[in-house]
Amino acid sequence: MKKTHLLFALLLTSFYGFAQEAMDATSKKNEISSNLFDLVVAGSFNVNYERYLEKNQSLFIGATFFDTYAYYDTGYIKDSDAISLKAAYIIYFSNKKDHAGFFFYPQAKFRIGTVTVNEYQYYDHISDTTIEEEFSYDVDGFSLGFGIGHKWVFNDTFTLGVNGQVARNLGSFDDDYLDNVEPRFGINFGIRF
Repeated sequence: MKKTHLLFALLLTSFYGFAQEAMDATSKKNEISSNLFDLVVAGSFNVNYERYLEKNQSLFIGATFFDTYAYYDTGYIKDSDAISLKAAYIIYFSNKKDHAGFFFYPQAKFRIGTVTVNEYQYYDHISDTTIEEEFSYDVDGFSLGFGIGHKWVFNDTFTLGVNGQVARNLGSFDDDYLDNVEPRFGINFGIRF
């Protein structure tokens, strides 16, 4: 009877070790995501890549097209040719979840471009035309900051994350229209592979 239990324990241990190796070999190490909040609110389109590292940490690189500075003039943006690149080092705090749960990240961001907004619009009754006044501002700069958030994983493939971040602009803008501190928010949808 003891030999049967010992054989059963040995087989179970071997099976567990084999299953663990198979699971480690097929675990996903990459994620592609996009910030849906910025897409809807600011009209910016972004693509993010996250490479999972050991010990629940990861490297993050993101590119945003038609970027804005924080959420200034969100409803009045006529045109944006701004592009930004962001790099972050994400640290997940969960001991039970694989690259999910509560996280913190320091970040660096480089942005270049111009944003044009409709400053105001009025109807001229004399000439029977609508007159629009535009205002353009430069958003070139480099910033450093940090963010916090939470990520959920569904079926070990799809991710949904919420985050908030704040960064300080280290360059100088051409005019005094923008603040040096930029808050941003995100609702990110991603796919692991």
